[in-house]
Amino acid sequence: MFWRADALARLVRLTPAPLAAGCLIHFDPDRWGGRQAALLTPDGYQLIVSPRPGLAHHLLLPGPDPPAARAALAPQPLFDAWHPQRLASTLAFWRYAQNPRITRAPPVPALKPTGRTLESTFILWALDLAAAGASGREVAAALWGAVPADWSDSPMRAQVRRVLATGRRLVNGDYRALLRR
Repeated sequence: MFWRADALARLVRLTPAPLAAGCLIHFDPDRWGGRQAALLTPDGYQLIVSPRPGLAHHLLLPGPDPPAARAALAPQPLFDAWHPQRLASTLAFWRYAQNPRITRAPPVPALKPTGRTLESTFILWALDLAAAGASGREVAAALWGAVPADWSDSPMRAQVRRVLATGRRLVNGDYRALLRR
């Protein structure tokens, strides 16, 4: 967002450097990378360089046009109430301009499991428990928590049997159905 220069505490004022030979900052937005936005304001040419989300360098350059590529620049901090913030911003931009870091793409969010994925997971888990010697009641307790007291007449018992039967079918050659899910 663009503001008046005197209202932005973290603004870095840059002017043409009188001695280009020893200058450490050059106008090189192509090298800086990141997202950039520019606007001509009454204060000068404002450029915002945002190398990654949450970080933005607000630059103010003199004149209606941007400087020539690789033009030497010198910071011109103001000595006002925001002097410490302006110096910190100038130092942060200087460090960035010396070694621009290209941001990596944001991490790919983890996939949320679908109902079929969860069902397949439960089937495999139930098979592992049964193969380890767990009873149907123990499998139900591991999968769903509390087991009803009347286990012999419980619908959960039939559900465990269906899950184990489906798992055994998959193990006995119908595993391709699992891949098609």
